[in-house]
Amino acid sequence: MSYRLRPDRNAAKEVVRVARKRLRKARAALEAPASERAQGVHQARKRFKETRALLRLVRKPLGKHFARDNQRLRDASRSLAASRDATALIESWDALAAANDKLFSSPPVQTVRKRLADRIPSAGNQSEDAAIADVLVAIAALEGDIGSLKLDRSGFSLYADGLERTYRDGRKALKTAIQEPNAHNLHEWRKRVKDHWYHTRLLLLSWPALFKQRSRLLKELSELLGDEHDLFVLCTLIENEPALFGAELTRNQIAFAASQRREELQSAAFTLGHRLYVDSPAVLHKRWARLWKLTRRDGFSSKRASQTFRGSECGVVNPRRNHCLP
Repeated sequence: MSYRLRPDRNAAKEVVRVARKRLRKARAALEAPASERAQGVHQARKRFKETRALLRLVRKPLGKHFARDNQRLRDASRSLAASRDATALIESWDALAAANDKLFSSPPVQTVRKRLADRIPSAGNQSEDAAIADVLVAIAALEGDIGSLKLDRSGFSLYADGLERTYRDGRKALKTAIQEPNAHNLHEWRKRVKDHWYHTRLLLLSWPALFKQRSRLLKELSELLGDEHDLFVLCTLIENEPALFGAELTRNQIAFAASQRREELQSAAFTLGHRLYVDSPAVLHKRWARLWKLTRRDGFSSKRASQTFRGSECGVVNPRRNHCLP
């Protein structure tokens, strides 16, 4: 329930509650023992992304505070990126290897993987310790500032502009990526997909059975685009640091396998994206607002809403009568 906005509570207070809880979780992740540092950094960066998406949902009501707090969260996440980026490259490599066992099990290619793994910073290095210390200070300041935010809208109207804007931006980014599927356009689309995924999770109590399904598909789309981007990073590294990848034949084989996989991931992402972004922004906004208001009108508490919508066989239920819609 922690990353949920509750329909039966004050909307402005819900934003503050969720934001502060995300920041507390980020702080706890960064205070984990050195042996758990890599996972802690990864979890903290996730919490920062969730908080930024929440702020985008209320971007217009936040006014000048949005740019300030969004920048602080972005800076905090970026300062922790080095070790995570190196780890993500290995994860991308291993996923590619799973589909190309013969090539990636060869001794020359195994040697390349070892070189890439050696680039991951060791836990407890001084530069990472300093970065984490700075981020913990930033979190403390953000917690205080977010706790004092004043949002002058109520109910779903507090979320409506942000929801429609990020969804519209996602549709535009999809169109741009289809017209010119380069790494920049695909990465920009992924960022907008993640915004809509986070917003779906935040507003899930409008209709849990349906929104959980949508959330799952948006996460799948984000992962397709994330895997594609990681392979682009690998291809770029091959071009920029060829010596890291051994002989020319080995480099070419790895690059070809990565390029093929990128094409497959792009195709799957476009197919799924067309379906998830089929509605116009106005239609999606209107439908989600009505669902939210129905939930409030019928007097559902957060707990009762989750229980009422759980277990539908078709996954699509009427939020008032609890039966499958046609």
